[in-house]
Amino acid sequence: MNAADLLRAVVAPLTELTILLPLLLFWAAIALGLWGGVLGLVLILLSLPPLFRFQSHILDAFANGRAPAAFDAEYFSWVGSLWTLFPLLLAAAFGAAGIVAFRAWGSAGLAGLVVVAAVLTPASLAVLTITQSPLQALNPAALWRVYDRVGPPFLIAPAYLLLAALLLGRVGGLPSWARVLAGLFLLYSLAALIGTLIAPLQLVREVSIPEAREPDAAKTATAIEKARAASLTHAYGFVSRDNRRGGFEHLFAAIERDPDPAAAWAWYFDRMLGWEDPLHALFFAQHYVRDALAHGEDIRALKVIMRCRLVDERFKPFPDDLAAAQQAARRHHNAELAEVLKQS
Repeated sequence: MNAADLLRAVVAPLTELTILLPLLLFWAAIALGLWGGVLGLVLILLSLPPLFRFQSHILDAFANGRAPAAFDAEYFSWVGSLWTLFPLLLAAAFGAAGIVAFRAWGSAGLAGLVVVAAVLTPASLAVLTITQSPLQALNPAALWRVYDRVGPPFLIAPAYLLLAALLLGRVGGLPSWARVLAGLFLLYSLAALIGTLIAPLQLVREVSIPEAREPDAAKTATAIEKARAASLTHAYGFVSRDNRRGGFEHLFAAIERDPDPAAAWAWYFDRMLGWEDPLHALFFAQHYVRDALAHGEDIRALKVIMRCRLVDERFKPFPDDLAAAQQAARRHHNAELAEVLKQS
């Protein structure tokens, strides 16, 4: 991470088309809502959940060192990944606290609250994307751990937030549409910046910013199952809307975070075979086979190939993986499969 990386993150809402287009969509919706009376208020309220859910998506993408996937109608769904709505609750809480502080202590009270929000918000969002737990995102020990692990560079996030708040306060005469646009830019820019700051330490791959106590095996298994089910539901939303790539990228990120990636590959593959169209599972299986071969899991890769060929005998791994699959089949004395792969 260097100055160029941080600058790219700050301006990402302008340079990344997958961020810019949703930003403009939300800007248009809120700008119209401000002039639309009661119906406009409804439009704004309907726009807020996907707006902040997409902020969580941006943060997660940058924390994993990848560009955000395209915005999809799935962000308007209330099913699955409810943790991504936490930034909305956080913004509402600080907004309400700001009103109370201003009424009680005037500008000084509001300024004090802005400083507190600037210090707590970046760490809270970082913990959220690491743990996907709103409760942990409110845990003072977890927030401190982020500052401790990342070190002084993480102070860039609250400094950026304070500077932005100061600039927005100085240009209070801007028309409402301009203030909305600036606010949206700040939301997504901050998410990209926080993700970039925590990405080098790969904190999103760590099992914990410690829980209060170690859960037992049954609870851990249940939690893993629920997390996988939520990820698969979210991915299905992408796939069912003809965005297989977006759905698969969501699953790949979930597998990277999973405490048992090999078991996660098998779990997702088994469940996808139960979908109405098993073709999606076959495309997913090509990635599954590639991962198994890359980790030297020949038997796992061969079993997946044979299972897929029962669904569709035309199935074959990616072209770049055919040679490795043939060698694996020969090593395990499956001459018939090796010959089939050779002919592919």
